[in-house]
Amino acid sequence: MRIRRVRIQGYRCLRDVDIRFDDITTFIGPNGVGKSSVLRALDWFFNGDRGRPLTDEDVSADSADRRISVEVEFGDLNPLDRLTLGKYAADGRDTVQLWRRWEDGDDKLSGHALAYPPFEALRQIPGARERRAAYNRMRTECPEMELPAVRNAAELDEALDEWERTHPELLESTELDAANHFFGFAGQAKMTGLFDYVFVSADLRADEEGRDAKGSVIGRILDQAIDRTQAEQEMADLQLMVNATRATIQSTHFGEQLETLSDDLTAAVSELTSGRSVHVSPLVQELRLPQVQFQVSVRDGSARTRIDQQGHGFQRALLISALRLLAESRAVESDRTIFLAIEEPELFQHPVQARAFAAVLRKIARETGRGVQIAYATHSPYFLETEGFAQVRRMTRDVSDGTASVRIASTTADTVADRLAGVLDPSSFRRQFMQVCLQRIPEALFARAVILVEGPTDLAVLEGCGLRADPLNRNGIVVVDLGGKSRIPLAHALLTELGVPCYAVFDGDADFERRARARQMAPDKIAQAMAGHRQENRRLVGYFGGAVEDHPATKVHEHYAVVHDCLETYLESDWPEWETARWRLVEEGRGLDGKHEDTYRQATVDAAAGPPAWLSDIINRVMDLCAED
Repeated sequence: MRIRRVRIQGYRCLRDVDIRFDDITTFIGPNGVGKSSVLRALDWFFNGDRGRPLTDEDVSADSADRRISVEVEFGDLNPLDRLTLGKYAADGRDTVQLWRRWEDGDDKLSGHALAYPPFEALRQIPGARERRAAYNRMRTECPEMELPAVRNAAELDEALDEWERTHPELLESTELDAANHFFGFAGQAKMTGLFDYVFVSADLRADEEGRDAKGSVIGRILDQAIDRTQAEQEMADLQLMVNATRATIQSTHFGEQLETLSDDLTAAVSELTSGRSVHVSPLVQELRLPQVQFQVSVRDGSARTRIDQQGHGFQRALLISALRLLAESRAVESDRTIFLAIEEPELFQHPVQARAFAAVLRKIARETGRGVQIAYATHSPYFLETEGFAQVRRMTRDVSDGTASVRIASTTADTVADRLAGVLDPSSFRRQFMQVCLQRIPEALFARAVILVEGPTDLAVLEGCGLRADPLNRNGIVVVDLGGKSRIPLAHALLTELGVPCYAVFDGDADFERRARARQMAPDKIAQAMAGHRQENRRLVGYFGGAVEDHPATKVHEHYAVVHDCLETYLESDWPEWETARWRLVEEGRGLDGKHEDTYRQATVDAAAGPPAWLSDIINRVMDLCAED
């Protein structure tokens, strides 16, 4: 059994979101958009008030009915799931849907199931006696149903269930009260034997979770890894023996003394009343031996310390390692699913550890036969991988008419490829996809807006322009060097599919031939390069819906900006102060001549005059994209 889809309504900033889940689901997006709220809403759905109870403050501020609802759809049902879930997975259904709702402090669990409608009316009657009376009337009025006689509420429920199992053709899909069937609110806790949701919050304390306590991470691992059966039996035998020995000791040492005392008291009482005697005997209170517990400590050389005396990084690493062990041990049970929901898995981890942890989790989730499902809410690009690209859910907030709502975007490689049909052939797409995903855009997926450029010097100049006034980073704008204009359409399509506003900047290379001749490039190489530039320009402009031409004029368009030749010739002609600042850096030994990223960036910041119109307009246009988003 695995989670396929979740719908959350009225919980904190999540007014109404519908989310598809995979084996690993990665939530990204700016702060405050509800990434952690998704995981916490599921924690409430599965674990109820064992965590933090819901209050009115958890209800969305603009929720009209002041109600919280979490709907979970389960798929990949195995035979044990179907047997255990009964009517909720009957008739060969591929999925099971359950709802948990909270309203004014009332908590209700329900689900879609096949049921006989008259029975549902019967089940809703409060009071066992009244329900049994209604059942007996149904037996009398409908003898053809051949309902058996029942003596109590349990037999009544079993009779109804058995009749429905033998008459599937009369059942209808309906929403049923499921509290008694699943999480043990008042019944058998069926779901807890099939699905275990473990939420690791960012503030989870290692010193608490590292204790051998019921429900703690370490406690769960010990329950899985340690067989206490024989030890508990021997402890029980020891307890019996100790109690028997205590009784013998007390009888030996106090028996005669207490008998004499009893006779004396009886004689004294007989002077005042008759017919009664007094007996004083040992009170042997049963000795209960405590259950064996285990202590977790850390040995570093010859020193042994408590977990809470370690650094935050080690504490978090220990918790993560313990969770991994818990997942692996429980996943051995192929009929059981454990869902690890982790808030900020990169917390307190250095990059190497974060990358290793991401790889380990993916390995666990991929292994066949393991019932493990994972979700994280992360701000780290280390948890984004090409193979998991389709599992990313990017969350953003949209404010319309004064009402804020959360949007969730996701896509697949096939969807991106379809968007690029006629622009990028399949072989080029496959060749570029891994490089763009892995090396070029992971950081961009976390941005509010992105500027896509051809190379490192373009990136340096645009970042320098942002640093002169309002920093780009302050507004969540990232400049991405794609290593060539040919990759711009793929990066743009990919980011756009995930809801990241993008703006592209590229060179028209109109004067490439003159510059190439000055470098003494071979004529055939020049002709080949010029043909390539013309083809790329036409392809790029066509992709953005512009007027297709070989070498577009310098201009800032709605979705892209192009400079007629190249950035260097534009800066020399339109921003002489930049060129002066660059030479000054070179002469002072603080910069390098030629196309040098750091020198370009610093020259942009140091130039006596501000950026010319083309560059300023690009920055302003991208700032507008942020405002629109």
